Amino acid sequence: MAAGLTTPLIPLFIVFYLKSNVEYVGIITSGASLASVPALIFWGNLSDKIKKRKIFILIGFLGSFFSLLMVIFVHDIPEYMLMLILFQIIAMASVPVSTLLILENSDKTLWSKVMGKFNSFSAIGTVLGLGAGVTILELFSGEGTIILPYLYVISSFVYLIAGIFSFIILKEPNKTINRKKLGFMYTLHVIERVRYFPTHILHIPGEAKKVKIPDYLKKYLITTLILMLGFQLFLTPYPVFVIKKFNASENDIYIMYLLNSLFSALTFMPAGKYINFTGSNKLLSYSVSLRIVLFIFIGIISFFVYDTINFLVLFIVVYGIFGAIWSFIGISQITSISNMCEATTRGKIIGYYNSLNGVGQIIGSGLSGFIAFDISYSIDFILAAFIVLSGLLLIIKTKPPDIMPVKKVTAS
Repeated sequence: MAAGLTTPLIPLFIVFYLKSNVEYVGIITSGASLASVPALIFWGNLSDKIKKRKIFILIGFLGSFFSLLMVIFVHDIPEYMLMLILFQIIAMASVPVSTLLILENSDKTLWSKVMGKFNSFSAIGTVLGLGAGVTILELFSGEGTIILPYLYVISSFVYLIAGIFSFIILKEPNKTINRKKLGFMYTLHVIERVRYFPTHILHIPGEAKKVKIPDYLKKYLITTLILMLGFQLFLTPYPVFVIKKFNASENDIYIMYLLNSLFSALTFMPAGKYINFTGSNKLLSYSVSLRIVLFIFIGIISFFVYDTINFLVLFIVVYGIFGAIWSFIGISQITSISNMCEATTRGKIIGYYNSLNGVGQIIGSGLSGFIAFDISYSIDFILAAFIVLSGLLLIIKTKPPDIMPVKKVTAS
C-alpha cells in the first residue's frame, strides 16, 4: 500500500511541486533506481552473513518511515534526489530477504501456494495504495500542490505500521536458504518494476552450478535489456506529457497509474493460463507487437493532439492498457527463458534476466528525459517503438533448440 501510494509521485512532485521539467524526472527516476543496486547486494550479503531475516524487514520498513519523513525538508531538486536515494538504500534492506523469509518459514511442498498468496496481497496492496492516493487528492482537491508532500508523509506512516506489525507477527525461520546456492537474484523496484517480480515466482530455483550459457540464450537475455530500455524510454516521460499537453491534474495521474496496476493485476492470472495454449514465445511476440503498435500510435497522434477531455481520457486508458499487456510480456518472457535452460541452472539464468531488466530500466529512464525535453515527446515515443521493435526482431530471429518445457505454467 505504501509503495502504491508513492508510485506516481516522482513526476508529480517534480513538475507540480518543484516546478521543474521532464529532464529531471528521467534523471531522478534513473538515479534513485541506480542507488538500489549496491544496496540490494549489500543487504543481501549481510543477511546471509549474520543469518537473520526479520531484522532486515524491520530496517527496510522503519528506515522507509524515517527517510520519507525527510520530505518536509525538501525544497529543490538536489534535496529531493537525496531523499529518494536515502529511501532506496534503506528500503532495499527488506527486498532480498522478504521472499526468503516466506520460503524459509514454509514447507518446500507449499512454496508455490504461499508465494501465490504473497503475490495476491502484493497486488491488492499496490492497487489499494493508488486508490488511497486518488481518494486523498479528491478530498483535498482545493489545497493545491501542497498536498503532495503529505502523500509521502502518509506513506511513511503506512511503512511504520508495517514495521510494527512485522515486529509483532514475523518470526525468524528455523532454517535458512543460501541465496548463492539458489543462484536467484532479485530484481529492482522501479517504475515498470518487472511489475510483481520477485513476488511472482514462476519456478522455485534449485541449486545453481557453473555453466556455459549457449549463444541463443545469451541473445534472448539481451532482448530483455533492449525491450525494457524501450519500455522505460516511453513510459517515464508519458505522465509529464499528459500533464503538459492536457493540463492533467494530480488526481488524473493517480487514476492513470491505478488503471495500469489494476489491469496488470487482473490480467496476470489469465496470462498464466493462456500461455499454456499459445506457447510462451508466441505470446511474447504478440504482446510486444501490440505495445509497438500502441507506441507508434501514441507517438504519431501526439503531434496533433490538443487539450480536450476526450484526448485526456484516451491517454489515461491507454496507460492502463499498457499494464494489462505487461502481464503477458512479463510472464511469457520469463517462461521462455526458463524453458530454454536446464533445471539446475534456471535460478542463475533468471538472475541474469532480472539484472538485465534492471539495467534496461535505469538506462531507459535516464535517457528518456533528455530526449523528451531536448527534442520532443513525440520523437521519444517513436524512438522507443523502434527500440522495442529491434528487440522483437531479435526474439523472432533467435531460434533455440527444442527444450522440454516446464510442466505447467502458473501465475505463482
